[in-house]
Amino acid sequence: MSCTNGMEKQFNIAKLRFNSGTHLGSGTGEEYDRSMRILHSDTISAALCSIRAANGEDVEPFMHSFRVSSAMPLYRGRLFLPLPVDKSCISLSDYPDGSQHKRIKRLQWVEQSLWEKLAHQGRLEISTSMISQCGTAIAATEASELCIQHQRLEQKVAVIEGQDNEPYYFDRIFWGQDVELGVLYCSDRKEEFEHAFTLLAEEGFGTRRSVGNGLFSVAFDSITIHLPSEAQSVQLLSLWLPKPQEWHSEMLQRSCYDIIKRGGYISGSSVVSMRHRIKKSVNMVVAGSVMATQALEGDIVDLRPEGFTAHPVWRDGRAFYLPFTKCKQDEI
Repeated sequence: MSCTNGMEKQFNIAKLRFNSGTHLGSGTGEEYDRSMRILHSDTISAALCSIRAANGEDVEPFMHSFRVSSAMPLYRGRLFLPLPVDKSCISLSDYPDGSQHKRIKRLQWVEQSLWEKLAHQGRLEISTSMISQCGTAIAATEASELCIQHQRLEQKVAVIEGQDNEPYYFDRIFWGQDVELGVLYCSDRKEEFEHAFTLLAEEGFGTRRSVGNGLFSVAFDSITIHLPSEAQSVQLLSLWLPKPQEWHSEMLQRSCYDIIKRGGYISGSSVVSMRHRIKKSVNMVVAGSVMATQALEGDIVDLRPEGFTAHPVWRDGRAFYLPFTKCKQDEI
């Protein structure tokens, strides 16, 4: 299904308002002292399908019926999109040239109106007054009031009968005041998709959901994004697992991207006794990567470990992307 036609495109958006802190595992083991800062698209897709499986409904056909972006901040209703991986397209007008790098390196998000300008022109000039209080977002207005998220590292004690108590640290992320998360989606089975998301809100994301972590409320809306019509590149808003024929040197030489390793426990399994098993890992291209092509597909793969026969363990790596004008090096 195509999500990128035309100069002005309307998207469905799920708006998530979290009720408490969240711990998002990195997928590399039980790292309670470090939470991921981004709710990735493959986590969202897997959680929705887990809800379907728990209710005895179809999973694979349902997964193929939708695509989702990774979660992005919504501040007072204003969407913030991921900045390109290559931040040489950003310049600070009121900062000495030699000291711009560290300030710009921290930036992760940019307000929609500014992203649209960047996507059309391939570059964006900002001032320090446009950088959020937390230093990770570029806002058109009210930047000094904006804090996207903060973390809280809490000391806990594991009490195990017959053994010494074992202290450990538990990292939770909290979204800032007036900050929600927005997930763009397109679906051929919209009513079923939104029903699954509503049920998911009661289950939550991440670790320790039984004590309230990761719970949220969800509302559904639409949003219009102004897109460049003649762009020769696209920017990812999701993780992407390319099919072999998509991953070729000609495109890669003209693209700017980062890779992340995704794996972890089969925590969403409908078979409780199997939730301690570790799925296979896979490398994926991150949101914010700018790929020198006009279309991406991506793949869904089965990552069940050897000897695991209970059910498939799907990893959704299909791309959700927008057209983007990549800045030429001689224009920087």
